[in-house]
Amino acid sequence: MRRETLSAIADIRLAIERISSAVANVEDERYLADWMIQSAVERQLLVVGEAMVRIRDLDPGVFNQIPDGLRIISLRNLLAHGYDAVDAKTLLRLAREKLPKLDSILGNLLLG
Repeated sequence: MRRETLSAIADIRLAIERISSAVANVEDERYLADWMIQSAVERQLLVVGEAMVRIRDLDPGVFNQIPDGLRIISLRNLLAHGYDAVDAKTLLRLAREKLPKLDSILGNLLLG
């Protein structure tokens, strides 16, 4: 695996850790009412998406092993260009349900 790919994976995993920290012990209602937490999550999701673009461009073989890679990039594009269409509840659900799975997949790629 290329050094740049390893760096992008590390960036994604750090962003996931930061998102997990931001939403830990935060009730849904508080998240939906707190623009600062929402902004932190959205910023880290942008990092995840941009790092995924780098993996796609640098190392297509690795990218193809990441389920939903194109959807992750699409989310990045939505956050950057269609911010007014972003649903906070959806992002919170993604943070709690999908990102831990992505982190596990990336960890396994590093091991294998």
